[in-house]
Amino acid sequence: MSINLKVFPYTDSEELVENEDELNAALSNESVYPMNYIKVEKGFYTVFELKRKFDSKDKKIILDSDFQREEVWKPIQKSELIESILMGLPLPIFYFNEDKKGRLIVIDGRQRLTALFEYLDNEFSLGKLKILPELSGKKFDNLDAITQSKIEDYQIQAHVIQPPTPDRIKFDIFDRVNRAGTQLNKQEIRNALYQGNSTKLLKSISKSKEFLSATNSTFQKNSRMKDRYIILRYLAFYLYFDRRLLDDGALYEYKNDIDDLLGRTMEYLNNCDENEIKDIEDKTIICLKNAYYYLGENGFRLIRNGKKSPINMNVFECLMYLMSKLSIENSNIKNIVKFAVDEMLKNPEFLDSIGNHRDSWAKIKTRFEMADYIAKGILK
Repeated sequence: MSINLKVFPYTDSEELVENEDELNAALSNESVYPMNYIKVEKGFYTVFELKRKFDSKDKKIILDSDFQREEVWKPIQKSELIESILMGLPLPIFYFNEDKKGRLIVIDGRQRLTALFEYLDNEFSLGKLKILPELSGKKFDNLDAITQSKIEDYQIQAHVIQPPTPDRIKFDIFDRVNRAGTQLNKQEIRNALYQGNSTKLLKSISKSKEFLSATNSTFQKNSRMKDRYIILRYLAFYLYFDRRLLDDGALYEYKNDIDDLLGRTMEYLNNCDENEIKDIEDKTIICLKNAYYYLGENGFRLIRNGKKSPINMNVFECLMYLMSKLSIENSNIKNIVKFAVDEMLKNPEFLDSIGNHRDSWAKIKTRFEMADYIAKGILK
């Protein structure tokens, strides 16, 4: 069996944009949102109200995440926070993101809320207070009723980012309010905004032996979620081409906004039931097994001047998509698959599709059609 990789047919009418200035203009237009898409409201909440939301069965406040934006507060910092509240001092503004289920994901203020909730749960005693030393050594239950009420009734002010604010705007807000701390990349921000099935799935796949084998353990020591990012990209395109992603009941249409696609994918995964998540994970693991079997541990890299490059995210998403269409570890096609992939990765058209504007629909369409063409040639 052999396939000709010199010509890749294009079957739909959308033309590639050859003029780079024209494409730049199109992409910049996509990134401008009307003001009615940006919705940030001021909210006032009592400490008691926030604690009740946090303790609710369906977790109306999300504090935890897989990364630490700052070091965990020391006991003296927690005590001084409680002391400030009892003195009636204003706290810096909190920032929340409200998801479509009405849950509040804490963007800025996680350490403060954690300290407050821990104190209400009697997890630490106040210590070394300078202004109210008579309260030193006391847990919440040791305070008199009036003092307890001062803490519970204290109102915090928050800015709440509400739907349908696009992810691009959320990323910008997240970046602005966190500039004093560790600057987060977009995947770390997504991991905070879309806590649930999606974050658990990405973590599980990234830690799997199949992923480690197929990527030669490249990301094992990485703490910035690059591994989860490339896995998410593959899942996003897999679900998109499988016509599973919806937009208000209609099929979702990609409009050159990769952040929107990735956010919708995490939202979709969060709404999947346990069986659907397991099915997606199992199929992804099979793709990784196939990748290692057919392509080896360096299959997701480009070869330049005889030297292997770092793992390429566009190569990863395309080849994982190809692997999803092949039979499991079939020795009859192993050499054919390797040859076909090597030829594709050298093809100027493919290389152009992973260069400038790689996330435009025209470039995405080009490279995935190439992967699809290989699969059809092998399976015919």
